[in-house]
Formats: sequence, structure tokens, C-alpha cells
Amino acid sequence: MLKFLSAAGMCLLLATGAQAGTVDFDGPFGSTGTFDDGGGNGTFIDKTHTMPAFDFYYKLMGSTKNSGTNTVTSLSFTGFEGIVKFSTTWVYNSFDNRGPSFDPFGLILNGTEIQLTDNNDDGAQSGFYEFTVSPSDSFAFYIDAIDDKFGKAKALIFGEGALAPIPVPTALPMAAAGLMLLGGLASRRKKRKLA
Repeated sequence: MLKFLSAAGMCLLLATGAQAGTVDFDGPFGSTGTFDDGGGNGTFIDKTHTMPAFDFYYKLMGSTKNSGTNTVTSLSFTGFEGIVKFSTTWVYNSFDNRGPSFDPFGLILNGTEIQLTDNNDDGAQSGFYEFTVSPSDSFAFYIDAIDDKFGKAKALIFGEGALAPIPVPTALPMAAAGLMLLGGLASRRKKRKLA
């Protein structure tokens, strides 16, 4: 089961009041996770341990510090030990009285922003998104508080991660067959010399 953020890392972040911090992933993929509140008052909760039916379950809350400036709250992941396919369900609510366009939620995959919420829809939205990462990739879930006031947004993010099998190069079986053939020929020669 994939479990991104360790409880010890969460306690360290909360105890120090840090705006950004790095925590180690638990689980089989050997990855690193980072939470960043962008200087605002956004937070996150790792609910994975209370939801055993899912490999990961997070609650990400955007900022509403009344700064009047753009503030991005993000939960980023990188450093996987293999190719991982994520099947992610998200449930979003905006409490901004000016609507979800002022607190969009989405995913940043290798620097490319993929907004998952619809600016023209109401404040309660949900969806499903699948994506695959390799060891050199990174991704982040984010809530972008455009003006950082008039109410915050929150997103529940949950689902499964599956380690993809490593593809075997097509030349490898042929090379193995060749080695077996050479081994068989060498064995015949040795038997002939002994006879």
C-alpha cells in the first residue's frame, strides 16, 4: 500500500510551524514529499491511515490570509523508484464568496499545470484523473488562492498507486537464447573430448 507522508514528518511540520518542509514517503516507491503553504495559511492532513481502502488520502486546504496576493498551497512528490500509475479521485469545495475561479485546484506534472476544477462550475466539484510518473518525474497537487481572501478552498485527494512492471528489452530474450545455445555447444565439445 502506498503511503506518501510519514506521521513523524507531519508532526515535525506542525510542531515547527514551518511554511515548507520535506518528509519521506512510506511505502514501496522510495519517494520524497514536500508541503509548501506559499507563505499563506494553507494546510494539509494525511488521512491515509484512517482510510485503509485507499493507497493515499489527503485533505489539502488553500490559503485565505487576506493578503490580496496570489498564494499557492501545494503537496509535491518526486523521486520514485519505478514507473507508477496513479488513479486519483478528487472532491473540491470552494468557500470563496467569489466562486471557484478564485481558488482553482489541480495538478502540476513535470512543471505543466493541469487545472482540474472548472472556473464556471459551482463551488462543489469532483472528478477522476489518471497519470503516470517515472523516477525522474515530479508532480504536485495545488490550490491557487488568486487573491488569498474571501474564503478558502479545500480538496480531498484519494486513490491508488500501482508500480508498473519494468518492460523487458526485446533483445534480452534473444541474447539469453544465444547464451543457452553457446552453452549447449560447449557442453557437446567437452563430451566429445572425453570420449
